[in-house]
Amino acid sequence: MTRDLLQMEEVKRLVRDAYRDVPASTAAVARRLYAADELAAVPEVAVNRSLGVANHLRHADIRPGETVLDIGCGAGIDTILAARRTGPDGLVIALDFLPEMLERTQEAVRAAGLANVRLVEGEMEALPLADDSVDLVISNGVVNLSARKARVMAECARVLRPGGRLCIADLTVEQDDLPPRIATHPTAWAGCLAGALSEAAMIHKLSRAGFRAVRVVHREPLGVDECALYPLFSAEVLGLMRDLPPERRRRLAVAIVVTAELPAADDRAP
Repeated sequence: MTRDLLQMEEVKRLVRDAYRDVPASTAAVARRLYAADELAAVPEVAVNRSLGVANHLRHADIRPGETVLDIGCGAGIDTILAARRTGPDGLVIALDFLPEMLERTQEAVRAAGLANVRLVEGEMEALPLADDSVDLVISNGVVNLSARKARVMAECARVLRPGGRLCIADLTVEQDDLPPRIATHPTAWAGCLAGALSEAAMIHKLSRAGFRAVRVVHREPLGVDECALYPLFSAEVLGLMRDLPPERRRRLAVAIVVTAELPAADDRAP
C-alpha cells in the first residue's frame, strides 16, 4: 500500500472515530452560525449536533425544484434547511460515509416531515452519483476532512450539470499559522483544523477541477473560544491552543464560504 493510501486510511479512521460518538451538546454552534428563524425550521435533534463552521446557505442561492447534494450531511441541519428551500419539487441528496450520521439525518428529516430528501452512504472522494446529475453541491466543514481534497473537488465537478454551482464552507489556515504540536494532533484534524488548506490553495484546487468564478464570499476568524464549542477538540489540544500568544489564540484559522460554478454547456471546450 502506498504512503498516500496509508495516510488516507488513517485520516478516515480518525474522522470515523471522532464523529461516531459526537454528543448531543453542540446547540451553541448552531446558535452561533444560524439565525433564530432558520433554527426554528429545524428539529432540535439536528440543532443539538451542529458541527458546521459557517452559514454557507446564505450564499448558496438554492432555487425551487433543484437537486442539491449535501456532502457530509452530519446530523442534518443544512440538509433540512436546503430541502425547505428546494420545495417539494426539488431533492436534497444527503451524503455521508458514516451510517451513524445518516441515521441522525434520517431522524431529523422525519421529525421535520420532509419527503424530498434522499440519504446516500458514500465517500466524497468517490461520489456514488451519475455524471451531470446535480444542480448544486454544498458542504460545511467537510472537505478538510479528506486527505485527497483535489479528488473531492474533481468529483463535485463530475456530478454537477453544466452551469452547476458549488457553495462550501470550511476552515483555512495559512502556512505556519499552526505550531507543529497542534497541526499534528489527531483531534485537530478531526476538527478540520490540521488538514486545512490555505485560502489560495483552495481557490487553486477548485480552478484546477474546472470551476470558474471562484469567489470567497465570507470570512470569519476562528479562535480558541470558538474551537471550545466543538467536542471534536480534546482538552489536550485546547490546552495547547490556550498556550499560544493572544493574537494567535484569537485567529487559529479563518472560516470561509466559497462559491463557484461550472461552465454552461455552450461554454465547454469541444
